[in-house]
Amino acid sequence: MHVLLIDGFNLVRRIFEARPHDDNIVEPEVIESAAHSLKRAMKEHKPSHACCIFDSHEPTWRHELYPQYKANRKPTPSSLLRAIPDFEIAFDEIGVKSICIPHYEADDVIATLAKGLSRKNANATILSTDKNFLQLLDNQIKIYDHFKEKEYTKEWVLEKYGVAHEQLVDYWALTGDSTNNIKGVPKVGPKTAQKLIASYGSLDDLLKNPPKDLTGERITKYKNDAEDARDLAQLKTDITLGINLNQFRYLPT
Repeated sequence: MHVLLIDGFNLVRRIFEARPHDDNIVEPEVIESAAHSLKRAMKEHKPSHACCIFDSHEPTWRHELYPQYKANRKPTPSSLLRAIPDFEIAFDEIGVKSICIPHYEADDVIATLAKGLSRKNANATILSTDKNFLQLLDNQIKIYDHFKEKEYTKEWVLEKYGVAHEQLVDYWALTGDSTNNIKGVPKVGPKTAQKLIASYGSLDDLLKNPPKDLTGERITKYKNDAEDARDLAQLKTDITLGINLNQFRYLPT
């Protein structure tokens, strides 16, 4: 079994933004282009199953934990939200079903599906440009940027961030994540975070025995912020979805 998990809004918004557009309307050509792009992905990856996951765009548990979560992002054009059913119909016509789980981000739904497949020794490829998925990498889970036509590997993560993929969440807990408006620990940048993770191995061990210097004092002062940042960055993998993957078997049209 090889399941292609498509980050739906990541796909359609990039195609929408790449074209001259009016925020008040989504032209049929955008929907056609998205369907064509997804069909190309099907041919390239040849999955046995495929599922396109859309955000519900409702407040989630992350907003309850941290109301400023993603507050720095440009608002989603309402026209694009209204057009999601049209994208779903277009995707269904090429054999790809879509789902949306209320009150959960697509990221958490995708993470739950991917980890569930991995535990059963099935293969999953996540189609997205979102770096948060890198924390999920394992022998059964691949991350693929459809637009750059590039697969992201454990080796790439280590070279890019200076930490192993399983340490990324702790790394972001220290540095913060500006794309999601997650603050982290003030004045702890990538290089400092890399050294701390290399020395301590994990955020928990760092918080138990921080270094006896100004950085350690800052980490102690902002301990709660670091722990909250880690919770925000950590993808959920245990959502009760109530779906059967058999309904997502891919039959090319």
